[in-house]
Amino acid sequence: MPSYVFLMVLGLPATVAGCWVAFNVRGSATAMEASQQRGHDLRAASTGDLSEPVRWVTAFGFRAFGTAVGLGGIVLILASVAELLTSG
Repeated sequence: MPSYVFLMVLGLPATVAGCWVAFNVRGSATAMEASQQRGHDLRAASTGDLSEPVRWVTAFGFRAFGTAVGLGGIVLILASVAELLTSG
């Protein structure tokens, strides 16, 4: 399989998923934050710890990470296009 196909196959889903979270499409970043909070609550209930859990990432943090993943996907797509144009 040519390397440009491999890069395109990795770059397209990364771009779509990263932009989906970065632009908070259908509340994806807030849903991820709610899922994280639910996990903290379940872990606290199972251990009997009633203190406030430490929130590592907020919805803004998920959006920032989605931006980084989306930009990385765009870089992979551009590398794929460059490889396709320069291969002989």
